[in-house]
Amino acid sequence: MIPKPPEHVVTITDGAALADFAARMRKRDWIAVDTEFLRESTYYPKLCLVQIADAEEVGLIDVIALDDLEPLAALLADTNVLKVFHSAEQDLEVLYQRFGALPAPLFDTQVAAPLLGLDDQMGYARLIDALLNIDLPKAHTRTDWSKRPLPDGALDYAADDVRYLAVAYHVIGQKLVEHEREAWLAEDFERMIDTQRFDVDTTQAWRRIKSWHRLKPAQQQALAVIADWREREAMASDRPRRWILADDAVIELAKRRPRDTEAMGEIRALPAKTRARHGETLLACLQEAAERPAEPIAPLPTPPSDEEKRLIKIGMDTLAERAESHDIAASALASRKEIAALVAGERELRLLGGWRAGVAGEAVLAAIKNAEAASGSGVSGS
Repeated sequence: MIPKPPEHVVTITDGAALADFAARMRKRDWIAVDTEFLRESTYYPKLCLVQIADAEEVGLIDVIALDDLEPLAALLADTNVLKVFHSAEQDLEVLYQRFGALPAPLFDTQVAAPLLGLDDQMGYARLIDALLNIDLPKAHTRTDWSKRPLPDGALDYAADDVRYLAVAYHVIGQKLVEHEREAWLAEDFERMIDTQRFDVDTTQAWRRIKSWHRLKPAQQQALAVIADWREREAMASDRPRRWILADDAVIELAKRRPRDTEAMGEIRALPAKTRARHGETLLACLQEAAERPAEPIAPLPTPPSDEEKRLIKIGMDTLAERAESHDIAASALASRKEIAALVAGERELRLLGGWRAGVAGEAVLAAIKNAEAASGSGVSGS
């Protein structure tokens, strides 16, 4: 039987109410969690509201109105309480930035849904419709959650994000038990709360610029140094990286590598104000890059050969067959990129570990090896 969603909703704007609510929630086995935040004008996401529910009540924690969030931090860090999210990635990022730690242990209904035959990457509204036959309103998807007072209906919308998540978790949990799959996701959830995933490596900021591979090696080095500087500057000033320097400007600076600020003036993508403020720093970046070996910053991807394409197709076909036989979305098992890596000889892959290995990984690898043996290609190695 599907339980009723929690009806009691409390908006929390003072420390005493937060302490009382957090104390109640710390007695629960699990809580449903969601966040509302903004990041349009900042580098770091600005946490505005945290929604938490159990089977009986919903708490809307007004982060902006509260000076002391320690009770909330302690609740999220309490390892005796499971935290249930839907599509947790962005929530985890904003909570990690605010509290310096990730909520644990964790359960993500979006990650669990494909094990029950539901679509991979299913949005929250679609999940609730599929599981509970409830059509959630979408009127406040673009609300400015930093404004007070919030517009009419916004808090109801926010409450729904955890009110029905609490019920969906119950339904999904029951189905996982029925299919004897409740333990399958433990490794996935452990990976999700690895803090290294959210620690920024500024030296890799160039990867955000999609056209980096079109540059010559010396230009790539310039791109890497400038992107590194831009990332650190954005973090220090808490401003979006595009406000520091647009991608087009980064590319043009790396291409042309001007020797003085006057030459920079010929780059249309570089505003005069930016040139005046950061011109000398950018010249120093270009000088640093010029002193590096003119080598590519990363190996360029090589297109698969005809034989590799054939093996990838065999791997994908086998993956689809195994997914269908287990009523699991194939994309929850592996991507085409992972199958291509398998064909290329990589073995440290998600598909070959944990529950995925038995469900599909071993069969996919065997199919690829058998096809290789038949053709004598030996493409994927041992």
